[in-house]
Amino acid sequence: MKEKIKLLKANIKQQLSKLEMCNNELKIYLRKKNIPETVDNYDKATIGFYLHNFYNGCENIFTLIARTFENNIDPQTWHRSILERMSLEIEGIRPAVIDDTLARQLDNFRGFRHVFRHCYSFELDWNRERIVLEQFHDTFINFKAAMEKFLGKLDKILR
Repeated sequence: MKEKIKLLKANIKQQLSKLEMCNNELKIYLRKKNIPETVDNYDKATIGFYLHNFYNGCENIFTLIARTFENNIDPQTWHRSILERMSLEIEGIRPAVIDDTLARQLDNFRGFRHVFRHCYSFELDWNRERIVLEQFHDTFINFKAAMEKFLGKLDKILR
């Protein structure tokens, strides 16, 4: 099990560095564009792409954790259930990965990602997308902090 946890830690760190790149690219894009109250379809698609990528990265980490510890992901409802599962401490198996507050924040991104994947960019509702965009920075910071805390818990398991 120690080898699996060490591999998990390395994979989480790799995913976190990719999320950091996503964060930096979105910041640069937003600085260049100085996003107004209304945006064109190109901006909606571009911003949506970064928000989509952010949640994908979070979900990639959650999937790695679930496969390492639980090894059972329900294919029918896995997008919602994996997020819910990450806020659970599973006694004797693994500590909680995120708290309920962060789970709620991330659920907004999960919902947005679903819409983004299943509609055309011209169908995106900028008012809703903007709400998720405005939550991005805090959610990203909270997610990074939660992952650092979880990595610390993994270190304790390895001892």
